[in-house]
Amino acid sequence: MRTTANTFLILLAAAMFVLGAFAQSLSYKQAMQLFQDHHWAEAAVAFAQCEENAPGKTAASLYRGKALVNLGKFEEAAAALGAYQATHPQSDDAAYLLAYVRFRQNQPKESLKLFTAAARLHNPTADDLKVVALDYVLLGDYDDAARYLEESLALDPGNVEARYHLGRVRYQQNRFDLAVAAFQEVLRREPGNVKAENNLGLSLEAKNEVEAALVAYRQAVKLAENLPVQNEQPYLNLGALLAKSGHTEEAIPWLVRATEIAPRSGKTHYQLARAYFDLNRFEEASKEAEKTVALDPGESADHYLLGRIYQRSGKSDLAKEQFRLTEQLIHSKSADSSGMASGVPH
Repeated sequence: MRTTANTFLILLAAAMFVLGAFAQSLSYKQAMQLFQDHHWAEAAVAFAQCEENAPGKTAASLYRGKALVNLGKFEEAAAALGAYQATHPQSDDAAYLLAYVRFRQNQPKESLKLFTAAARLHNPTADDLKVVALDYVLLGDYDDAARYLEESLALDPGNVEARYHLGRVRYQQNRFDLAVAAFQEVLRREPGNVKAENNLGLSLEAKNEVEAALVAYRQAVKLAENLPVQNEQPYLNLGALLAKSGHTEEAIPWLVRATEIAPRSGKTHYQLARAYFDLNRFEEASKEAEKTVALDPGESADHYLLGRIYQRSGKSDLAKEQFRLTEQLIHSKSADSSGMASGVPH
């Protein structure tokens, strides 16, 4: 009887173990289903429970990290991925994703170090190389950024985002012909890309091809009108170039639109103030310039413009104060530059 009872207890314990394992497996499957259905928050919670039930036995921490990345919770994602790497040091998936997380946390040096380690585990993809390039952009190293973007495009010529960023890098390098070519190729593949159209305008303007730049800016604002979320840049660039090229009256509505989209941008108010000033509309110009100096009090050009407006309006005392502030800011920036050049702390 005792032997039979013992056998029964052993069989019962084995059955309970199998049922427990099945329950854990089912829980993991449910978490994966949530992940595949893009229910990121619920998936993150479910994977955390899976990891608690079976520490280090599944890829729960890896997928929790992926879910958190999709939620933009990069600090938590880094912790989950680090925990997974501790038990799965050969996971190239975790290594590359953690490198990406550090990029999103604006830690380019750490990100590049992690990408180097990840590359020892598995060759990088085109998207990996694109992020490496963007790390170099954050560091201001445009030569290396261009090199890695070219390598990314060699692996995936149809990667529109990589080509757009290559255009931006070429623009920063003052290689405007190459920038124009990059943005034109983006637009050939994605005719409705507002950012590429606007940056094409910037590149053409930098080449002093004013009419072609205006065409690009006009197309950018036309495309921008269909976007659910507006950006002021195409309107600002079109208005500023119109004003610069002697079409100031035509520039005003576009600059007004830019200030409506971005009322907290000092640049939009500055350009509108300049346009009003050029048209001798001093009351409107002073209102816009006053907004500009309130938003960007450390910009000497803003104070100088306001001083000129006051001067032309007959407000000499107010003008003198703005010119004084202009000189003070210029002197302060000059002193800061000299201090940095000579290594003097400040």
